[in-house]
Amino acid sequence: MRSKLRKQLTTILKITVSALLIWLIFSKLDWRQIGRLMRVANLIYFGLAIICFLASQLISVLRFDLFIRKIGIRMSFLVNIRLYLLGMFYNFFLPGGVGGDAYKVYLLNKSHQKSFKKIGEVVFIERFIGVVAIGFLASMLILFIETPLSRFWNIGIGVCGFVVTMIILKWVIRYLHSHKKRVYVVFAYSILIQLLQLGCVLFVLKSFHIDGHYLIYLLLFLVSSVLSIISFAGIGIREAVFYYGAHWYDFNPDISASVALSFSVFTAIVSFSGIIWLFGGIKLENKQNQNDTKVS
Repeated sequence: MRSKLRKQLTTILKITVSALLIWLIFSKLDWRQIGRLMRVANLIYFGLAIICFLASQLISVLRFDLFIRKIGIRMSFLVNIRLYLLGMFYNFFLPGGVGGDAYKVYLLNKSHQKSFKKIGEVVFIERFIGVVAIGFLASMLILFIETPLSRFWNIGIGVCGFVVTMIILKWVIRYLHSHKKRVYVVFAYSILIQLLQLGCVLFVLKSFHIDGHYLIYLLLFLVSSVLSIISFAGIGIREAVFYYGAHWYDFNPDISASVALSFSVFTAIVSFSGIIWLFGGIKLENKQNQNDTKVS
């Protein structure tokens, strides 16, 4: 009962943070300028941004499948996509005590008779390694960005980022000894996912005819991805990081926030497609045992 209450309070807090940030940032934006920006956007680059985003989601499906196969859950790629989209829908559109990851754990437990602990462990570690990959890429980017700090500090941050990443991965291997061979592969998948999402941001920048300072925008995106855990589905926090980051680096804040807003729109559209399986249910077949179970 206490755990359920804590989850509900956490969700309420995240929604409140998102709502306050949306109100704070959106009330300051020049929506006429943003409208003009959208009208002159290069559709080819915008299309490439969408392709990069979709590719990152497909790699995320493969990353999840790599882990769950180790605990005896085998599903087709299409079924994995449906389950992934349903989880995205829960995370983005259904604020409540049960998030998308928790719902995936419930469905897989129900269909494959695997323990909640094993499935939950896999889901948590997958997400955790994803955050580690973001931190790693951010520390690497700092090596190539001019900051108020001296060059020595930039190199120090990059080296520390690399060392800390290796230590964390070693710790994960010790914690999940049975997944030893998969941890580094999953980390590589996570790096690829983030690179594709950075590609998405880069193409949005190009579509808005923004030339230069790309690495700073990409760093802002990585920072916002980490901070998204304190808001609901990352809504508001991404736009806030881009808006205030633009002030810090003397960029146009309206254009900067528009880049973040575009990424949020991509996420919302893809997430909403999960509603199909919210009502229709998903046939989660176990290919190992050739048993089909429809869950909803």
